[in-house]
Amino acid sequence: MRTSVTKVPASCYASKTYRSAMASNEKEAVKRPQNEKKKQPKACAGRELHERMNFLYQASVLMSDTCPQLSASYGKLAKAIGKKAVLRMEPAIKRTLCVRCGVLLNPATTADIHDFRHKQLCYVQVNCKLCGYSKRFYNSKNHQLWLDNPSSIVERIEFQAPSSSS
Repeated sequence: MRTSVTKVPASCYASKTYRSAMASNEKEAVKRPQNEKKKQPKACAGRELHERMNFLYQASVLMSDTCPQLSASYGKLAKAIGKKAVLRMEPAIKRTLCVRCGVLLNPATTADIHDFRHKQLCYVQVNCKLCGYSKRFYNSKNHQLWLDNPSSIVERIEFQAPSSSS
């Protein structure tokens, strides 16, 4: 890429037209970053709460093997935060937590899993070992979750890491 450099005589620096042209170029340069700010993605209203719920879910995952009671309290707290702030958990995450006690349902450690297949009815039954609650997930051939349907997505918000200023 070639750049052309034009030499400006010294007498032009003092002229009003050159100064006004330079001032208008500086104003345009100042306006450009302001327009770029409008194009930034929207900030999520409950971002801190989503981060806290994510942290509690991760803590629940870590504690589910060693201390299921602590895992249950973390799971319940994550659900309570979402309910109070009217934030929805993703269904894939919601399915891994017990409805009654909030423990993370790990196969063989905190949950028993049974697969039932009958002529017209097929489902997976998950029994919580901590509280005894049983949950059924139906899996017929034509079943599709609402969130997997493309018409369910209204708006997509992407999170960006906060920039660190030094």
